Amino acid sequence: MVPNVLAPERVSMTPHDSVAEATASPPTPDGTPLLGNALAFSRDPIGAMEEWASLGDIVRLEIPGQTTYLVTGPELIEQILVGDHETFTISPAQRETFRGIEDHAVTTTTGERWERLRRALRPAFTRDALDRYADRIVETAATYVDEWEDGERIDLYREMRLLSVNVLADAMLDVDVRGREEIVMDAADALVDRANFRRPGQLLPDWIPTPTERRFERTVNDLDAYVDELVADRRNTGTGDDVCSVLLDAHDAGDISLDEVRHNLVAMLLAGHDSPSVALTHAWRLIDDRPDVRDALLEEHHRVVDGDRPSGESSADLERTRHVVSETLRLYPPTLGVTRQATDTVVLDGYELPAGTQFLCPQWPVHRDERFWDAPTAFDPSRWQEPSDRPEYAYFPFSGGPRNCIGARFARQELTLVLATMVGRVDLDVSVDGPLRFTPSLQLRPEPDIDATVTRR
Repeated sequence: MVPNVLAPERVSMTPHDSVAEATASPPTPDGTPLLGNALAFSRDPIGAMEEWASLGDIVRLEIPGQTTYLVTGPELIEQILVGDHETFTISPAQRETFRGIEDHAVTTTTGERWERLRRALRPAFTRDALDRYADRIVETAATYVDEWEDGERIDLYREMRLLSVNVLADAMLDVDVRGREEIVMDAADALVDRANFRRPGQLLPDWIPTPTERRFERTVNDLDAYVDELVADRRNTGTGDDVCSVLLDAHDAGDISLDEVRHNLVAMLLAGHDSPSVALTHAWRLIDDRPDVRDALLEEHHRVVDGDRPSGESSADLERTRHVVSETLRLYPPTLGVTRQATDTVVLDGYELPAGTQFLCPQWPVHRDERFWDAPTAFDPSRWQEPSDRPEYAYFPFSGGPRNCIGARFARQELTLVLATMVGRVDLDVSVDGPLRFTPSLQLRPEPDIDATVTRR
């Protein structure tokens, strides 16, 4: 049920109309005393955002201590992330989320420092670099999947996490992480738990040592020690063309500090394994419900792949597999949303909003908006076969604009190649223990157990 809203009459204006012409205020959903809209959001962030998005393309939310605007109009999202991006910066919430773990990383920095870090990382994400990673992605995925036995019952999400950690470490960092994956996964779990909207103690001062904060500090220390070891080893063995080497070369050139090297490697390990593992879990769950899609992927594998595994050269022809990846990321985007803060007065949809205003651009309700998607909740990879006239930012799984995810192309390549490698080797009979729910945190991790029975091809 949509809350009653006393919304002012909205002014019909383009996103770039002048501040002088702007007026009124966006609609605000009903909230609760003291907590405003925070209670509904913490109870069910996805349901709340879907409900609020029905009120308009920009909605005012009252959260204790701040006002946040939910933006779900593609043109407005594009204005924030691209057209007027210089008027926006990352939000305080984003910096707070990664406090103590990525303080010196490209994910949390701004201005000249962010530009310098982005330049330092760029050589690791060129097209040539992605081509070099391709065969290593496939080799690692094939080796991992080949260890599953026919008829074995696996924890699908956990296995996709382990696989993703190994793919990332081998392809992008040139390091063997087998047996030490838990160091990365424990730190990622602690980060997600600390950012959980329902966490007891969420509103307590930082200096109070809650169990969640103590666990976070312990796992981050373990991950930092592992990264220090990785950096020291690379120093002793010489550099190559992987991410660690690229960052160390930038450090040797005087472009970035050693702390910036370490924190960007930490950021790569955390985000670089978490998002793909969630996407692969959902992809197999969706494929299991659509035998026709599974058969189409297998037919494509037989037709395109020369031998028992895809190669970097064959990836361009894995069209159906790419469509499954795109559709999975539409239905189940990697994060809850993109946050920004205005650095100057802005006009959005005719509303004048002051400097310091915070914005949340959530993928979930936009990716499922019936204005832009036919049968928006249906898993339909065929919708990606033909060009569409929908707005560009009706789909933005990896953010957009200058601050888009630097690893977005690698993630898509990884998902396509890993999925194609798996399809040629196994079939998975997937079961979900109860209704599909998500951890209310920065990433949409599935909460119920998702198991799968392996059938080897």
